[in-house]
Amino acid sequence: MRFAVTVLVLLGTLLAGSCVTKDFKVVDALRAGMTKEEAKVTIASFGFQRSQALDRPASGWKSDGTFTNLPSRAHVAEDRSKKTIAAAEYYPVGHGLFGAGQLFLFYDEGGRLVEFYRYQIN
Repeated sequence: MRFAVTVLVLLGTLLAGSCVTKDFKVVDALRAGMTKEEAKVTIASFGFQRSQALDRPASGWKSDGTFTNLPSRAHVAEDRSKKTIAAAEYYPVGHGLFGAGQLFLFYDEGGRLVEFYRYQIN
């Protein structure tokens, strides 16, 4: 009986400690106006690495038909913010034990973070 209680307390502690995962915390740590380097260092401090980075083509952002479709997302960010999005980045971010998420960042021509968001896959 004592062993079962110990196991339950240990599992409860592990689950409670993982309720707010790093992919949520990294979004709270980011803020509009950060430089690319500040955002990169902040994201890396949570253990995530950039998977894709694109600069704006002279002809503008057009869909590339990929799973992340970063160019199309940059185009939407441009429309929404009414600013030229000069660069876009994608970071895969884990969510708990089996979860997966995506973090997208969009920068202006001065290299400042204009918009960012996290998309939960599951």
